[in-house]
Amino acid sequence: MAQIVRLTTKPQRSGQEEAAQAAEQLSLLSAELLKHLPGEARIAISRATHALQKAARPDTTEGLWPGGFSMLSRTQTAAIWDAIRELPSDARPNQVRHAFDLIILNLRQDTGEVLLTRDQLAERIGCAPANVSRIMGTLEKMGVIRRERRKIEGMQGRGIAVYFINPHVAWNGSLDVRKALAAETRPPMQLELLHGGAS
Repeated sequence: MAQIVRLTTKPQRSGQEEAAQAAEQLSLLSAELLKHLPGEARIAISRATHALQKAARPDTTEGLWPGGFSMLSRTQTAAIWDAIRELPSDARPNQVRHAFDLIILNLRQDTGEVLLTRDQLAERIGCAPANVSRIMGTLEKMGVIRRERRKIEGMQGRGIAVYFINPHVAWNGSLDVRKALAAETRPPMQLELLHGGAS
């Protein structure tokens, strides 16, 4: 059987080598120095290091985990699965669970942003795009995700909805960034509302 070999051009190899060297230089920063930097600076260094390492060892060629990986909180994930199973049938629990699974597989490495559009989620779940808004709204009420509005130039209105995973639930990328965002984000305590109905 013939083996498929991915072609890497000379400019690509050169770029990967430069990225590896830059990542190595950043890794030489001492923990003592980093400790005295503002949190935003530490996050920026962590993001830059991660991006350089990814450029030096692309997932599609030399990466140890092709496609990347997600870190999950076992207790939060189990609680979310239980809460989804307890949803009433008109809340489409199977589709909510499918959406949650797709979300944790499609997170941006440095921010936890959900990378699938509403139409992409609808296609993969097998439902109408309008239903995706309701499904994501359910996960938002549970505290699994949060929503922001992103203005698009030339587009009227509040902007498109952009979703981010709660870093207490799952993460994909730098632990330093995850820790910083988790410190600013409440755990999904709203899960209790689905069980007893009392806050």
